[in-house]
Amino acid sequence: MFSKLILVQFFNMIIKILLYIVFIFYPLEIFSSDVFTISGKITSKAGQELVGANVIILGTSNGAATDVNGNYRLTFLQNPFENKSLILKVSYIGYQSFTDTLKFDNVNQDFSKLNYSLSADVMELESVVVTGIGIQQETRKLGVSIESVRKEKVESSPEVSLVSALRGNVSGLEIRKTSGDAGTNAFFRIRGTGTISGGHEPLVVIDGSPVSTRTIDSGGRETSERGHPESASRMADINMNDIESIEVLKGAAASAIYGSRASNGVILITTKSGTTGKTKISYKTTYGISGMNKIYPLQQRFGQGDAGDFVGGNSFSWGKTLNTKNAPWFNPSMDEDEVFDHVKDITGIGNNFEQVVSVLGGNEKTTFYFSMSQSYEKAHWQTFNEYENTVSTTFGHEPTRKIPSDFLRNTFRIKGSHLLSDKLTLTGSMSYSNVRANQVIRAHSTDGLAKGLLSTPPDFNLRPYLEPSTQFHRSSTDPFPQTRQGDHSWNNPYWVLYELSQTQNVERVYGNIKLRYDISPWINLNYILGSDFSIDERNDIMPIGTYRSGGIGRYIHEDILDQEWDSNLTFEFDLKQKYKLPIKLVAGHNLNSRSLKRFETTGEDQVLPNYYQIENYTSVNGDQYLSLIHLESFFMQGTIDLYDQLYITSALRNDGSSTFGPADRRHNFLKFSAAWEFSKLFVPNFINFGKLRFAYGQAGDEPNVYAIFSGYRSPSLFSAGEKVNLGLTYNGVTGYRSDDEVSNFRIRPERRHEYELGADISLFDGSVGISTTIYNAINNDVIYNVDVTPSTGADEMTANGASIGNKGIEFTIDYRAIDTEKLKWNSKLIYASNKNSVLEMNGITGSMAKIMSEDLVPSRGIAKFSEVSPGREYAEFKVLSWARFGYGMVVDHDLNINTPDVNIDTLKDYSWSKNDVYVAKNGLPIMYSQKIWSGYAPNPDWTGSFFNELSIGRKLKISCLIDISIGGHIANYTKNALYEWGTHADTDKRYHPDFDNPNWHGYQEGVSTNWGKGTFQELLNHNHKSIGPGQDTIITYSQNFYENYMGRNTDVINNIEDASYAKLRELSLSYNFGKINNSYLGNPGVIVRLSAQDLITWTKYSGWDPETNMYQDRISGEDYFNQPQTWRANLALQLNW
Repeated sequence: MFSKLILVQFFNMIIKILLYIVFIFYPLEIFSSDVFTISGKITSKAGQELVGANVIILGTSNGAATDVNGNYRLTFLQNPFENKSLILKVSYIGYQSFTDTLKFDNVNQDFSKLNYSLSADVMELESVVVTGIGIQQETRKLGVSIESVRKEKVESSPEVSLVSALRGNVSGLEIRKTSGDAGTNAFFRIRGTGTISGGHEPLVVIDGSPVSTRTIDSGGRETSERGHPESASRMADINMNDIESIEVLKGAAASAIYGSRASNGVILITTKSGTTGKTKISYKTTYGISGMNKIYPLQQRFGQGDAGDFVGGNSFSWGKTLNTKNAPWFNPSMDEDEVFDHVKDITGIGNNFEQVVSVLGGNEKTTFYFSMSQSYEKAHWQTFNEYENTVSTTFGHEPTRKIPSDFLRNTFRIKGSHLLSDKLTLTGSMSYSNVRANQVIRAHSTDGLAKGLLSTPPDFNLRPYLEPSTQFHRSSTDPFPQTRQGDHSWNNPYWVLYELSQTQNVERVYGNIKLRYDISPWINLNYILGSDFSIDERNDIMPIGTYRSGGIGRYIHEDILDQEWDSNLTFEFDLKQKYKLPIKLVAGHNLNSRSLKRFETTGEDQVLPNYYQIENYTSVNGDQYLSLIHLESFFMQGTIDLYDQLYITSALRNDGSSTFGPADRRHNFLKFSAAWEFSKLFVPNFINFGKLRFAYGQAGDEPNVYAIFSGYRSPSLFSAGEKVNLGLTYNGVTGYRSDDEVSNFRIRPERRHEYELGADISLFDGSVGISTTIYNAINNDVIYNVDVTPSTGADEMTANGASIGNKGIEFTIDYRAIDTEKLKWNSKLIYASNKNSVLEMNGITGSMAKIMSEDLVPSRGIAKFSEVSPGREYAEFKVLSWARFGYGMVVDHDLNINTPDVNIDTLKDYSWSKNDVYVAKNGLPIMYSQKIWSGYAPNPDWTGSFFNELSIGRKLKISCLIDISIGGHIANYTKNALYEWGTHADTDKRYHPDFDNPNWHGYQEGVSTNWGKGTFQELLNHNHKSIGPGQDTIITYSQNFYENYMGRNTDVINNIEDASYAKLRELSLSYNFGKINNSYLGNPGVIVRLSAQDLITWTKYSGWDPETNMYQDRISGEDYFNQPQTWRANLALQLNW
């Protein structure tokens, strides 16, 4: 409470400063001085108006941006220009800047028609980018790979999360949305993965201050993280319309200035600021719809039951044959069996809307920016009101929730700056965000939606989900419940939608205050104090009757307080101003503090139904988690420009963190980069710019909190692991036991060493830009839990014990194919490839692992199937398998217990390839008793995108983005489960006893008697072959076969599928009407934009979508009842004054 009070006071101070700037300084400046006015139009060489071009007066804070017609108007006070001249600079993204020196002869001089035209520059070489810690540098001088994203890319996106909006726009940035649900999360990583226990997400910095991007799972600690509901990332709190620019620092050389927090890269966000000149007002409203992009393949020919007969309440669909039109045995003279398309029935059309208003303006001393927004998204799942229209009555039932999945975000932002004196500038910003999310339990959990949706037999009607006579939970596994608790094997999906409830209410405030003091013409001081605070309240309701713990009901309430303070002091030295040396130095000090407080109360065994308060539960348990991290850093960076063509940068950062082991509290991170603009020395005529660059850098990742401590735990809340319980109560009082993990006083931060070599070339007068980067990165001191001897009194220890390598290439081509007044065509092609391998774990290298017994090679699981082990690709699947060639498997090859088992690789009668399946004489495979490395992993071979934008005239713009991911695999474990339960579409090929029954209506000798039979080879994927004495044996695809040879506890490799895809990520059309004559509206400029996202997916993947992820915070490549993805269509209207 005390920290919250301090935070409130801090942001009250910021608000007062901002209001002081806007409402006191700004009016005084307007009315206190004479003004000059400069105006005109900015166009391209082809004559097209450039909207949003910047016009600034160098050496001052005066500037303006062009309107929808390319016009600008800039006003400034008379006094600053006593020297009778000024330098005007005009710039626009994708064009070469232009400077003009204006001479003042008298105050009546006319500057109302200063028009300028700019030449093409698709590589944006003259743009200035933020390279970290507030340091800015021209793109052409960069020796590292920093990729900028235009604000238009994210402003126009209908996504609520900034991460999702970046898909397909940055080379080497891999992004996967978890699902198409409202406010869904997205996993993202840059240049592969280099950690085992740490997070994969880059550090995000807004206006110089780091902010939280945590994704904290909901659902309580005792639940499986795979079964948790969606939890919105804090990246979704950001209003994307407030963003001015985004820089992605991809390599360690670029991110090293952020030290032990930057091994995963850094995303720098600069927000919009006020500008001098006329006050500008913008209003944008967007409305859109969404829908499921694929219907899951399920069979509709066989009903509920077992062994070919109907069995009510049975979990399987191995019952009778159904007389349906899509069945080859359909008999129109008989009653048609009713079947249900459960997926189509439960889904509908989602919708979303957004409203944003912003105001910005200022004069030469004071600027201000203000915005408000509201974003709402409702998922495609059927609402309760829609459900009511599909059943005869609901008997007045009031569900726990009527909308199963929606997301509402309200934001407010204010930012201002004031020139207090010629040397001192004050800037402040503050953002408030309130997020209300209502989520659906996802992934593998039996509580989840997809489990019951895809597993329910096709002849069972899921509606109504409440048994009419009792109003108890009704499912296919308990259609007539006798008690409120029921006897379910999974939940009715409508029960999951309307009776379970997982809500999240986040209030967040973040911002900073900045002071810049120009001590002298060559020394500047900058100080930034930033804070990020959020309160996250969550409720997870599972009413009586939910399949869990016998249906007794459960309620979890969580309060999460997340806070970060960041203080950053820097001194900038420009030695060229003082000593005529082309050197710039930056030195600074940083203090950072992050705290997380999580309070969780769990109630079980609900007393009264439909009453969700903690006192209504018989068993109540509490859990509390606290963490605090302090970080102190010193840093220095120097740049030198030699002969205006060789640019060298070097930096060093020293970090000391409370999470580092006491034996080694401080660590250094360094970087070096060089760029040579060789086009200054020699160049062919068709090359107008050429640069070679080299960089090396180190960046780190902090150990987790408490790795250096070994404490005590309560046995009532935590399992004892492998420890011996010697009695934890005394006189009826519960005691505590020591931790399972031994402390590590020598724990160090993970460290990423990275080299990169690149080239940037601009051709044909700036119309073609080519950029390529080759990198090689090794993460050393990777942290994970290693086993320790029992004599330590613990099971494991968190230690620096692994190395992971990533190497790859990134390639980008920008091409302005046509640039005329009537037609403009821009294209961008992105390609990125990354190869990953685990180099060493616990002293065992990949080469050593090849000659060692597998039992002695260290390995750690990071997901259900994904593991890491030396010499293998990161997250390779380790799974159960049939007996396969190439692994040295020793099995009972002849099905004779009286003969010795044989290594099938040594059998001389067969020619095989690795992963071919051995088939015994009975025509069936043999299950192997241990998990094996599959050779497949979720990491794509390469990713890329192809963007095209066509501007017709001055009004119409059409764009298209195709997003591509080639290679990588998904373990489609959903298919294994549905094979076992008999609902997958592939089980249409099954054998049924009726097929051989002459009394059955569909019986045909030589026809039905051949159904459901074939060789095992017909069911193999990946072009693998069945080899062995039974390879040509005809078998029956019976219930027993699918359950025991194709189900969950059998081979997984056969259902590991290619995850490659190409998506029509976005197709858009916009029209700029210019200013419309409507005095009632104030004659605004009007822009209309129609767009669609993810309309088409080209893929071989048989599940919902290859762009799926079972976990929210890391890649897994696993699909076990994951949620589906969606398409979107949106219409936006923007008014500008």
